[in-house]
Amino acid sequence: MVLTVLGAASAAYGLLMAVLYPAGGFFLVWVALGAALVAVTWARRTGAWDRLARWARRLVVGTGIAVLVAVGGLCALVATAAVMVPPPGLDCLVVLGAGLRPDGAPSEALAYRLDAALEYLEDNPQTRCVVSGGQGSGEVRAEADAMADYLTGRGLDGGRLTLEDRSEDTAENVRNSVVLLAPGETVGIVTNDFHLYRALRIAARNGLPDAAGLAAPSNPLYLPQSVLRECAAIVKDVLAGNM
Repeated sequence: MVLTVLGAASAAYGLLMAVLYPAGGFFLVWVALGAALVAVTWARRTGAWDRLARWARRLVVGTGIAVLVAVGGLCALVATAAVMVPPPGLDCLVVLGAGLRPDGAPSEALAYRLDAALEYLEDNPQTRCVVSGGQGSGEVRAEADAMADYLTGRGLDGGRLTLEDRSEDTAENVRNSVVLLAPGETVGIVTNDFHLYRALRIAARNGLPDAAGLAAPSNPLYLPQSVLRECAAIVKDVLAGNM
């Protein structure tokens, strides 16, 4: 019964994400997980599970436990960074880009990052800011341009901003921003809570081992989707040597 409820909930969430957040097709993971849980319940009720060879049952159970432990461990790492608060008086913030709306305005996730950065910059008037993000597929302008407009439109002095408008992913955000920093500057990386662990690991590998983290919030509705995608992205970046 429990597996059936979890499976139905997973599939329903996947279908919701298919409507609200279809980019990349990651919603299919939730649908597949839901189908697998329901299939296991069906197999146990009909006796099909017991008819499987013992090694097959052990393989299914072992694989499930291994995946669960791995995802749980990665989620714990993500959570450790999600509560980070940077020290006051940093020399520079680097705000990592995210997608834009069709009209060229920052997406909700990006607006959360910019609002968090703006609050810090208002409290620390000597801190400058690098906004990092190029023009992605389907975007009408560079993310850095939209980010700068958002901040200056809310009263930030444009003289405190440096635009990095060539990056296409987190690793490039960091690499292209590092060259815009003065030697010895103290730096804070600004991104959404679920993304900060990976961003800091990438920063450490690309010349910013002491970077502080500023965790911006995120929409709770998308958080399970975002965290699970982030777990997959961590594995991908480790294999690619980015972190």
